[in-house]
Amino acid sequence: MLINLKTVHKPAALADAVKLLAAPGVYPLYGGVALQRRSSPAVEEAVSLAQLGLDTAQDGDNALVLGMMLTLEKARQACLARADERPEARALAALLAAEQPETLRNTMTLGDLLVERDPQSLVLTLLLALGAVIERADVAVLLTTSSFLSVDEDVARYLLTGLRVPYGSPGGAIAWEKVARTPADAPIVGAVARVQAGADGGRFSALALCGVAPVPVGQPGVVRAYDETGDVDAALAHLELDPPDDHWGSRAYRAEMARVTARRALLRAASDAR
Repeated sequence: MLINLKTVHKPAALADAVKLLAAPGVYPLYGGVALQRRSSPAVEEAVSLAQLGLDTAQDGDNALVLGMMLTLEKARQACLARADERPEARALAALLAAEQPETLRNTMTLGDLLVERDPQSLVLTLLLALGAVIERADVAVLLTTSSFLSVDEDVARYLLTGLRVPYGSPGGAIAWEKVARTPADAPIVGAVARVQAGADGGRFSALALCGVAPVPVGQPGVVRAYDETGDVDAALAHLELDPPDDHWGSRAYRAEMARVTARRALLRAASDAR
């Protein structure tokens, strides 16, 4: 509950929203889910983004561009429409459906999902592996998913407008694995791998993990070693992990499951790539 919320502004122009958000205590209102679940007393005013045209999905510059006011279900439907041709869209549609129930997908927006920065989110892990880029309007910059997840400040005040999910080669493949209490539960540890075959017979890969740090993290050392040698087990020696130690799993357990899920995801993606 937002106990100190006094005013909700409804600007009709992006420039007006930017001006309003420059004041302290003012937060953007995407679907409202993220702010409500956070229940921060610091939220005194909110800026509704409903009239700013941020609920579109389109293809451009070899990427799928999704507006931050799209509900997760509408984003999933946009991805499904491209799933036959684009493995990135197919993977995003599948993980959006797996991560949130339909009722929440119809109210929670992409903006909500991003500003929450859930450390167990396979969707965020996928966006990290795909090299997705986030458009931020209040300071007119583009953020890599990696930089957005690792920034040490209150991202709930950011005015995010779009998410660009790059398309890879048609023969690329994406795979994910997780360990959880039940198949329907959020992962204790999860991995997403992407493998694309190069024209010269080489590989271009990506790997990201969740459940091993405060936010999902990429594994560039593993990827470099794997792309050079093709040896998954040797590459996994380069894993960089700082897992928590809590009631869901010990530090040692999470570290071992990171190796297991990363290995399975990389091998499956490599097998499916062509």
